[in-house]
Amino acid sequence: MTQNGHYEGASIPAGKLAGDGRNILSVEKLTIAFDGFTVLDNLDFSIGYGEMRFLIGPNGAGKTTLLDVITGKSKANDGSVTFDGDLDLSRRSEHALVKLGIGRKFQTPSVYNSLTIFQNLEASARFRNRIIGLFRPMSRAIIQRIHETLELTGLTDRQEQNAGILSHGERQWLEIGMLLVQEPKLLLLDEPVAGMTRRERDRTGQLLQDIARDRSVLVVEHDMDFVRQFARIVTVLHQGKVLSEGTMGIVQQDPQVVRAYLGRSRGQTGTAAAAAGEGILPARDVSTATTGESTI
Repeated sequence: MTQNGHYEGASIPAGKLAGDGRNILSVEKLTIAFDGFTVLDNLDFSIGYGEMRFLIGPNGAGKTTLLDVITGKSKANDGSVTFDGDLDLSRRSEHALVKLGIGRKFQTPSVYNSLTIFQNLEASARFRNRIIGLFRPMSRAIIQRIHETLELTGLTDRQEQNAGILSHGERQWLEIGMLLVQEPKLLLLDEPVAGMTRRERDRTGQLLQDIARDRSVLVVEHDMDFVRQFARIVTVLHQGKVLSEGTMGIVQQDPQVVRAYLGRSRGQTGTAAAAAGEGILPARDVSTATTGESTI
């Protein structure tokens, strides 16, 4: 571990950061099952204050379910989720969790097409703040926050335009902005760059880095090029458990990840191709992985 708390040279042991007193979110022994199928299996996971963490893994690994539990959409069968020190999230509603400072963005952007960009941000700020409600004038502080968010998201020059004319990437940035004006301490983003152009994707990566200076950000993402470019620490979920944590380069070389995604059975070739399709392993390494040579 380096002096600033990051790991180098080896994969971080699963759950190593949990419970160290510096985490904004700590998940311990979390288990959730649907119709007898265990989605999260005794999961330990944590994210620190001011950290941007990427969460990757194949479909069905439990990534979205973890976000559902954190935000109160799904209830766990066992285990605990602690936020911002000692707040137990298990018995709180989705609305209450927003008030506590947890913001979530789904993959498909949800904005008000008939409202201007500024009005979208205003509506979101009013939802977060009961004091101003729907009709009372906004304070100078909230108006300033909206303008700062417009500048951060690059939408200042378009603030009087209706959201319905925005490109896909711009709509994503607007919805991120709608969360930011609610002043979340923890921002949860589900595949924020899906469907974006390369230019939009790069702009989004810079935006997330800027956002993470003031709050914690947890990103679920399948675009591994994006993850390699912008992630510092990556967590790999597999069958409802943390399989590996570390930098993307380290995770790709972790023997556990190689075994899980390549296997040593007759189905090795197909599994390797699937792993490359998920982006866990670079596509160029599939051929060597299936011949038994060095994989990464």
